[in-house]
Amino acid sequence: MKKKTKKIITIFGGILVVLLSAGTWAFYHWLGFMLVNPVLVDDVMEWPMRVVSGIGKPGFSDGTSAYFNKPIRIAPFGPDAILVADFNNYAIRRVHLNGEVETLAGGPDRQGHTDGPAAEARFGSPHGVAARADGTIAVTDVDHHTIRLLTLVEDGVAGAPSGKYVVSTLAGIPGESGFRDGPAGQSLFNAPHAVVFGSEGELYVADIGNARVRKIKDGHVSTIAGTGRFGQRDGNITTGTLQYPMDLAIDDEGTVWIADAGTCTIRCWEPGKGLSTPWPDFTIDMPHGLSVTADGSAVVAEMFANRIVLLTSENRVLHLCGSGEKGPGSNQLNNPAAVLLHAGHIWIADLYNHRILVAQWQL
Repeated sequence: MKKKTKKIITIFGGILVVLLSAGTWAFYHWLGFMLVNPVLVDDVMEWPMRVVSGIGKPGFSDGTSAYFNKPIRIAPFGPDAILVADFNNYAIRRVHLNGEVETLAGGPDRQGHTDGPAAEARFGSPHGVAARADGTIAVTDVDHHTIRLLTLVEDGVAGAPSGKYVVSTLAGIPGESGFRDGPAGQSLFNAPHAVVFGSEGELYVADIGNARVRKIKDGHVSTIAGTGRFGQRDGNITTGTLQYPMDLAIDDEGTVWIADAGTCTIRCWEPGKGLSTPWPDFTIDMPHGLSVTADGSAVVAEMFANRIVLLTSENRVLHLCGSGEKGPGSNQLNNPAAVLLHAGHIWIADLYNHRILVAQWQL
């Protein structure tokens, strides 16, 4: 009896060791980024920020005293305005530098997946947002694994008044996650998180659940980076790997910059070359938002460190905005989700403070 009991204890002990080992491996493989320390900086600038819009608590209203509910992605939209994906309001909104806010499509009472005139369209957790030169807006609908388009109506057709938007599904199958390239209407995505337009109108998508960056052009979806395996390997489409590609930016040379949240690094994809890691020694405490400068520097929303940093082309790190202390104060951020260098300002989506801020660009 004692031998049998000892054998059972040995078996259960072995199982426990295996489970603990597997759990430890899974944590470091999938969630290890949660243990990363804020990147060490060479200089602290702490540029003053001002609130453009948002009251500091969740809600929904337009005008000059607007409310937001988790503004999570932003994109340039004219010389003095940006687009905002208002995540928990299921809405796409425009914010002007003077604080005026208007909703282009969606709203807190319109959660779902419905195409058609903007006044009737529904979104399920819009995450990424981008604008093309002709005014067309692309949105990633995370919950439904689709890429949506807002097209401006100029002559009152398609059931929408002139000057308003009509919403359509560009790629993906609503409610069906997976991976499939090919015709856009038959393609599959897995929680697409960010989009950015290229110079020829092509659309790049951070397909976070598939650990890939995809391209949509002429009605066809292809993969440009990532093998589908999670990791941090540089190389071409057959060897280079990503882990939670969170945000995208693009420069004048057509290089796609990637905030790779799972590896806590900034990655680059160059046509004909593939993936690279320009700052391999800099690990960032959740790179959630990304913008690039003309000289090849990267402005990063270091979400868990509650600050905005600049990784320079000279391999320096500058702390630009936010004290690093979480809060609603004038020099504080609460999980900055997106950052954008636009019109001489750094624009910031301050996620849990439910507001949009700007700081004057001073370099």
